[in-house]
Amino acid sequence: MAETEVICANRECRIAQGGRCIEGHDDLAKCPHYGKEPEELDEDQDDDGLTLVDTFDGVHLPDALPLESGRADRVLAMLPARMIGVIGVHDSGKTSVIAGLFDLFQLGPVSGASFAGSSTLHGLEIICHDARVASERDEPHSERTKRGEVRFYHIDVRRDGALQSLLIADRSGEEYEEVSDLAANATAMFELRRADVITVLVDGRRLSSPSDRADVMGAIPLIIQGMVENGAFERKPNLAIILTKDDAVQASSRKDRVEQDFRSIVDGIKDAFADHFSDFSSFVTSASPKDTNVMRGSGLAEMLGFWLKPSVEPKGLRLRYRNGRVFDGLMPAETDLG
Repeated sequence: MAETEVICANRECRIAQGGRCIEGHDDLAKCPHYGKEPEELDEDQDDDGLTLVDTFDGVHLPDALPLESGRADRVLAMLPARMIGVIGVHDSGKTSVIAGLFDLFQLGPVSGASFAGSSTLHGLEIICHDARVASERDEPHSERTKRGEVRFYHIDVRRDGALQSLLIADRSGEEYEEVSDLAANATAMFELRRADVITVLVDGRRLSSPSDRADVMGAIPLIIQGMVENGAFERKPNLAIILTKDDAVQASSRKDRVEQDFRSIVDGIKDAFADHFSDFSSFVTSASPKDTNVMRGSGLAEMLGFWLKPSVEPKGLRLRYRNGRVFDGLMPAETDLG
């Protein structure tokens, strides 16, 4: 004969383990809880049966972290905006450029533009933290951008009395390196198709290394070529080519050679891809120098000025409507009014 399971509706009763009723009943038939299943707790109740009440009476703020593409679209719709695509291989200094620019704004206007707000303030503070004294690091450091979907840092600026937004795209350097191996990898990089300015980073530290020099000089044209083949620059954005980590270059015994190599990279890109960009410029920066005696953020003000420079308006095409009539084939006469 099977034994009857000992159960009690009182969750604190241990009659099943010790055989004694917590209510003190010797005759278990008199206990109102014995033999009954415990009631399931409501999700809004704790173990004491008390209803949990949300006592928060503040304001829930957005997380202020880097934006996904959907939220970036909303920023583009609010104010006149410039989309900045930053291209660079692993550890070329993408995050340092963004963090260094934000830290410059905290000192005052940069290139005639004043900081006017950001919906990614927390994200900007996070990437700046490890380059500040408060981090207690021995030298400045920037976290690597993780692989995955592109994120955008947002900065509003006021210049000449007008507000303007900057959306700076941040994508893993490994994903850009893969474009040099297979051009089709650039297909998903939609932020480059929408960019007003493309910023290509050349790693000054690696360019000053004899073992890395050839790789640096060869990889950048291949990455740009792969993107061109995928139609990434059909809008003909402006192009900024930036030598990063100039503090490492100046400390190198090969600095003259590095400067020559950088000029060679710039000239080669201009010659090969002139038809795909509206305007070209090059800059030398030291966004987050390891040497504390070197001024942080040098060259970034000039870079920002180029970012804010209006793009050349694309030339309009005259579209001709034809429905098969002979009259539609007539061309308007060009009249010289001079």
